Parts: sequence; C-alpha cells; structure tokens
Amino acid sequence: MPKFFYTLKRGHIGSDVLRLQKFLISQGIHLQFGADGDFGPATHAAVEQFQQREGLLVDGLFGHNSAIAAVAWGYENTSFEEPIPRTSAEIQEALRFPSKPTNLPRPTQQVSDQLFGEFQYEYAPSNGNPQRIRILNNWVADNIGRFQIPQLLGMVDRQSSSPRLMVNGEIRCHRLAAPRILALFSAWETAGLVNRVLYYVGCFNPRLKRGTINPVRANLSNHSWGSAFDINSQENWIGRPDAIIGARGCLRELVRIANEEGFYWGGHFGNKDGMHFEIAEL
Repeated sequence: MPKFFYTLKRGHIGSDVLRLQKFLISQGIHLQFGADGDFGPATHAAVEQFQQREGLLVDGLFGHNSAIAAVAWGYENTSFEEPIPRTSAEIQEALRFPSKPTNLPRPTQQVSDQLFGEFQYEYAPSNGNPQRIRILNNWVADNIGRFQIPQLLGMVDRQSSSPRLMVNGEIRCHRLAAPRILALFSAWETAGLVNRVLYYVGCFNPRLKRGTINPVRANLSNHSWGSAFDINSQENWIGRPDAIIGARGCLRELVRIANEEGFYWGGHFGNKDGMHFEIAEL
C-alpha cells in the first residue's frame, strides 16, 4: 500500500474528509454534526476515538498509520494515494509545470463583453467585500442561471464562510458558459482526473479583481460574467505557488484538458491564481 501523501486534520474540507467521516460513522463513532465534509473539532475527537480503539498514537490526525488501520475495517481512500516522491525523476515529475497554451487567448474584459454580453455596473463595496460591484438593469436575470454539474454532486461548496454540501451539484453561471463547464468536468471525469477537484469555490461573483479598488472596467474580474470558476483555493491561493503534482489539491494535471476545452488557467497569469479556470473562447 503506498504511503498517503498528506494527513487529514482540522481545517481541511472536501470529499476526502467527507469519506473519512462516513467511515467513522459506520464504525459506530458519534459525529456531532454528521458527515459534512468539514474537519472540525467533532471530527478531530472522532478520529481520536478511532485511534484509541486501534491502539494508535492518539493525536486526532488522520495520517498514514490511521489510514492503514482503517483500511482493515473497509475504509477506501479513492482520491489521491501517490507515493511521496523520493528519486530525482519522481521529484522532477512532481515539479512539472503545465505549458502555457499557444493557441488560446488569455481572456480580457473586452473578450468577455464580446462572448457573454456587456453590462453596466456600479461600485458597491461592503465591509466583507471591498471589490463588490452591482450589475444594473436586467443583465443578470437575462444571462445568469443555475445549472447542474453531476460531478459536483455531494462535493463541498465553500464560497461562503459556512461550507455546505452541494446536494444537487448546481452552480450559478452564465447560460452560455454552462455547457462548456459541464463538458470540462465530463472530460476530467473521462480522463480519471475529476477526483483532483476536492471542493468548489464559486463561479458568478460580480466584483473587481482581488487587490483592486479602482472600479474601472479593466479591473473587472471575469467572475462578474459567470464565465470563470475556482476550485481547491486553499492549496492554490492567488499570488502563491500552486500545489505541485502529488500534493493535496494539485490541479496541474487538469490544465491540458482545460485548455483543449477552451479554458485558460490562472496559474499562467503574471500574478498566479492556481485555483482559477476561465473560458477564453466558445
């Protein structure tokens, strides 16, 4: 059995946590809030109970030894169980960075206007969102809807400060973007890579680019058109290096297929945004 690459612990959210919680419940261990995909104090305490029962070090961290003990009781980790890279070739593979597409334009506000329609807006900052804008007239009603992405069913949505399970797999996006996003997730699933998506972080979000407060059109985020989405944000935060291959939350293996489906990856921005995928062409 390969060594698990990362340890599940407090603060983690996503499908791996959800799978662990369901296993703990199946073992008769009480979880105060049930299986919600959020590794909080209750899950920490439940892991401690399991470790104590199995004669393991009781620290509430679900790592390699705890996973091996759990497998004996039927636990299945089907997400990402690659060995830790040790040889120079393995390390080189882990550090491999996707090539920037040569036949795909980087989306701009002008391109988004052309593809998804121009809208009027006003700057409407709030205490929690200094980049917030308000789109005027009927543009949102005419263009933005809710669409189901089957691959997101049961995944954690952490757009807000209170993560929730996506019980119906719905996202809010532009009506022209929906079939492209559906095709992308289907292509990832066909390639056996959709399990690299640990959680969803949102699509339609009318705002300026992060770090800007000048409400000129050039500073609009493409999330404002509902044509971009974010996933695995904690591991690939804007302005930081994205997760390498083999690490929790890595998205690099998804990039080539995304480019083929007409999506540009934020990891290729000057200010890296590895969680981000946006439509560059329809």
